[in-house]
Amino acid sequence: MKKIRYKKAVIDYKDIIYNQAFYFTGNKEDAEDITQEVLLRLWHHFNNIKRTSLKAWIMKVTRNLCIDYSRRKKEVFLMAVNDNDRESTIWENLPDERSNPENEVINIDLKEHIAKTIKRLPEKIGNIVIMRDIQDLKYEQIAEVMELPLNSVKVYLHRGRKLLLKNLSHYYKNYKSDFNLE
Repeated sequence: MKKIRYKKAVIDYKDIIYNQAFYFTGNKEDAEDITQEVLLRLWHHFNNIKRTSLKAWIMKVTRNLCIDYSRRKKEVFLMAVNDNDRESTIWENLPDERSNPENEVINIDLKEHIAKTIKRLPEKIGNIVIMRDIQDLKYEQIAEVMELPLNSVKVYLHRGRKLLLKNLSHYYKNYKSDFNLE
């Protein structure tokens, strides 16, 4: 019985886990490693997790593993300061369904700006923006994952959106004027 319910949970949540890890790391291989680790932990703790809080548990474990990954990566970076590490973007491996090459270039450029801007947000605010606006989690789920009061989640989300708007407004103005989007 556990095996069947676990398989359903994997099917339901593997993409959510991967996307969260990918947004956090910006790297396909690291996101796959984190996803595998989350699913392994899910298997070990599956019988102890309430079905009503499964998604929140998964997102919390994913977030914690991403933070651990980030700490380990910083330590490795400090030990290997002379390595040339290419900056990757969140969306570099995602296909774009748009057939117009001009739209593809604009879309890639916009996604890169958004990804870089999100990465520059304070960690807590960036995580909340990703969980709400990209992963489409409910406020209550985010509060549970982040271990914050519901109102704090709303405040951080509001601040994050304002910071994104502020940091992207220059780009957006140029984008609008170049393509007459007003």
